[in-house]
Amino acid sequence: MSAIFEIVAGLLLGYALASIIESMMHEYVADASPAIVAAWRRHPRLFRKLINTHLGHHVVHHHQTYLTTHVRQFETPCHRRRVTGLLLRRGRYGRIIVASDFGLRLLPDGIFFYLLPSVPPAVVLCIAVPVTVALPAMVALTLPALFSHAVHPFLHMPFAQAQAVAPPLMAIFLRTAYGRALFRNHFLHHHFGGVSNFNLLLGADGLRRRYRRADACALRTMRDVGMPVD
Repeated sequence: MSAIFEIVAGLLLGYALASIIESMMHEYVADASPAIVAAWRRHPRLFRKLINTHLGHHVVHHHQTYLTTHVRQFETPCHRRRVTGLLLRRGRYGRIIVASDFGLRLLPDGIFFYLLPSVPPAVVLCIAVPVTVALPAMVALTLPALFSHAVHPFLHMPFAQAQAVAPPLMAIFLRTAYGRALFRNHFLHHHFGGVSNFNLLLGADGLRRRYRRADACALRTMRDVGMPVD
């Protein structure tokens, strides 16, 4: 019984840490403010990875695709070709963004950087707590990367479409209260311009006062594009 309690405690601790790290990295790197990005650009070689991450997420995923609706990535084939051309002219990282379906899915070669902020807490856990706590916690710390790769693409579909095309286990997960809350939270992240509702791994936005509730306009739009509203 003690081992089971420690495993559950490790999973909960890892989940909490992962949610906090993801919310903060999403806010201060992927959707960093213009002032932060300007500071990075003064030292482009040192902060190149952060600049590129912001480009792929905030610039491309938020402002060069999904222009009119949360569930339509490109308005026309011409729009897609134009964005593709702009990115390909940027070289290697532009090609990576295109390969990631324009920031829709985390690629395997981006997993290490995505998980890098979780390394210090993982090391502390290995030193400070029993292995029956540390190992489950480290598993939970990988959840943001997993969600970014496997769950995020479905959040940009109408709920009915996601249910139709998702693998069976994913469709079941998306139907849960947690999955439906993910649809709503990510819709609101885009609806409010990437300044709130950062979590794919729900929880820390509320603790950090970064959660914004849907107003009447948001609720109407959610219904129009097929998001689950309850």
